[in-house]
Amino acid sequence: MVKRRTATWLVLILCSWLALSMACSLGGGDIPTPPGGRIPVSAEAAERLRQNFARGLQEASTGGEFRLFVSNEEITSLVALTLQESGEMPLRDPQIWFTAGRVYMTGSFSPFWPLRFDSVIVIAALVQNGQIVVQIERAQMGPFPFPQRVLDTSSRSINETLRQMQSDLEVTHLEILEGELQIAGVRRQQPAP
Repeated sequence: MVKRRTATWLVLILCSWLALSMACSLGGGDIPTPPGGRIPVSAEAAERLRQNFARGLQEASTGGEFRLFVSNEEITSLVALTLQESGEMPLRDPQIWFTAGRVYMTGSFSPFWPLRFDSVIVIAALVQNGQIVVQIERAQMGPFPFPQRVLDTSSRSINETLRQMQSDLEVTHLEILEGELQIAGVRRQQPAP
């Protein structure tokens, strides 16, 4: 009798776990996809972005204006290959694209087997007082949207990091076009001692 009851509970728990994992693996329904289909990942595109970034910093260091153009393929490749190399974040198959003035990032988040959540983050970015400022407009993991409070806190944290990274740069232009992010600016003049 006790063995039968234990077996029944075990079957119920396993069925519940299976149903939960299947439901979570179904995604969230309204996860957008990149216009034009899947964005390819390549080491060449990631390296191109690294070189363009280094060139932009070099231009800025000589007092000139820097310009940085980032394509969907370049940013997706850099993020995907970096995640693959580090293996620290349970995000797989990232796709990042620029469209309609927004940055979209999707991927499959798997905190532990067998759970898998199709996820999305939508970010707006603008220039404010010479610095890039972002606002996370939407974040969803599977069918679960993040509360606005979490989005606001995350946006503030990202903006603080960006502020520190941009301390000696003045961004004069940021535009999110179809398939491309454009950033321009100059190095801030350091006051004479």
